[in-house]
Amino acid sequence: MTGLEKILEEIKSESDKKAEEILSSARSEAELMEQAAQEEGKKLSVDILSKAQKQYEEILARGKSSAELEKHKTMLEAKQQVITEMLQNALDEMKRLPDEAYFSLLLQLIEKHSLPQMGEIRFSQKDISRLPKHFEKKINAVSKGTLLLSDTAANINSGFILIYGGIEENCSFEAMFRSKHEELTDEISRLLFSH
Repeated sequence: MTGLEKILEEIKSESDKKAEEILSSARSEAELMEQAAQEEGKKLSVDILSKAQKQYEEILARGKSSAELEKHKTMLEAKQQVITEMLQNALDEMKRLPDEAYFSLLLQLIEKHSLPQMGEIRFSQKDISRLPKHFEKKINAVSKGTLLLSDTAANINSGFILIYGGIEENCSFEAMFRSKHEELTDEISRLLFSH
């Protein structure tokens, strides 16, 4: 082996050794970087999982709250429907009373709503045609004042209209139910839905 070959071999050996050191250092650095990346990845995945869990819990809570609100709304609508139907049924029943019971109820209402003065009372065309005999006398027997029976029919389905000095008081069943709607609704609700 010549001196040149020896030098070349030393250079090659030295270069292989240097390359191996660089590769070893790069491998070590790569392993450290990989470990750091894995640790960072684990940390990120824990953070992501934690955030996802929190979002899931928030969405679930909002869903439950929304479902409760919808349930409450549906229950309230159902209760309102039951109450409305009951009030309508009661009104219909009052209108369908047999004549004797119907006019007896009207006398009670006249006693309650009449004023201690001279006035006029109007009934629907249907009621005018079926008024009991001497009903005007019965009216004035229970009235706080004097009421004249009008020949003019009132534009109502049931009940009557009282007129005092040009001022009308609508005592039709529909008007009385409307004026007492809230009170009747509360009473029915209390009876049906309070535990």
